[in-house]
Amino acid sequence: MSTTTAPPTRAFPQPALWWLWPIAIVAILVLHVAYPDTGTGVLHDTYSATAEGQRAFYRLVSEYAYWTDRNTRSLARVLPNDEVEPTLCILGPERWPTAPEWDAILDWVDSGGQLLFACGGSDEQIIPRIGLRYVPRTEPGPPDDSLPPQTDLIASRTIAWWTDGRLVAPNQTTLVEYDDTTQAVAGRLGHGRYVISASALVFSNQLLTYGDNAVLAYRLLEQTGDVDGVTFDESLNATGAPKAVGLLLDRELRPLTLQLLLVLVGYAWWNGRRFGPVVRPSVTARHDIVVHTDTVGAAYWRSRDCGRAVQAVLTLLRSELREVTHGTSASARLSIAADRMGQPVSRLQADIQAAHRAVESTHLDRRVAAGLIRRLAMIRRALQGPSRSP
Repeated sequence: MSTTTAPPTRAFPQPALWWLWPIAIVAILVLHVAYPDTGTGVLHDTYSATAEGQRAFYRLVSEYAYWTDRNTRSLARVLPNDEVEPTLCILGPERWPTAPEWDAILDWVDSGGQLLFACGGSDEQIIPRIGLRYVPRTEPGPPDDSLPPQTDLIASRTIAWWTDGRLVAPNQTTLVEYDDTTQAVAGRLGHGRYVISASALVFSNQLLTYGDNAVLAYRLLEQTGDVDGVTFDESLNATGAPKAVGLLLDRELRPLTLQLLLVLVGYAWWNGRRFGPVVRPSVTARHDIVVHTDTVGAAYWRSRDCGRAVQAVLTLLRSELREVTHGTSASARLSIAADRMGQPVSRLQADIQAAHRAVESTHLDRRVAAGLIRRLAMIRRALQGPSRSP
């Protein structure tokens, strides 16, 4: 008889890598106050080091300006509260500012702010209140990039200008012309100044590496006024790029997302690691079928009701003899069992008749019952087993 027993349980088991849970909790708490800048999801922002990105221009301005930073909050909120530096740079945003955002931008310039705005895209746009219009190219094919721009901002001729549009800006001071089109203008609004460019590519990483283009880009920034503190706006890039899961990590929804993540990690820790002493299992380990058979046999032995046990085996044998397989009758099946056991059919019939008489008797000895059950079991096994070898 074989049994399977459960392995001994340690008094205080220590799960592997249990220290990861408190580290995850602390990391989420730190993210509430020190969330890293991960960019806006577009390739032409000041975080990007790609060819069309503007990271090089951001670092160039950081070398000369007293203070530089990035803004990812709504301009309609931060500008009325004067929460940006004196100079605001919006360079080829992913989406055009809305009417409330333009009101906030131009009101801020009117009160003394300095704005550098670079247009872009394939749609015609109008900047209100200053009478300026951005018109994209309609000619087929790429523009002729071999033409040098005309400007008085820099004396060098080793400069290039890439653009997909032009400016219609009457009564504005022209800073850059290209292929007989206005590309950059400067003007005043109230107490502030602004510079509008028809292209943001002049501030890109790729174009800054050509000739004296870095000087030209910085000269355009200087036309807004003193370059002391500069804020690069990324809110229009962040809200203009399509997002799915990243929307949950936006500045407005990020605290709620981190709180939900904190609850989920705490719940996983609670269910993934035991707190307190070991609770012994209420259900013991299972044993094999031999143990259950011995238990049933011992119960019959103690009850001295041997007739019921013989009756159960006899009923099972009779049902197997009555099974018809390929036209074989019960007597034929009994003959097959006798041939497999190497005994005459009369012996098997006598054993079955003896079992019938034992069931009908009022008192059946346990040893006699055991012998009958053994004989009936041998007949059943012969019915199911292979034929005896000659």
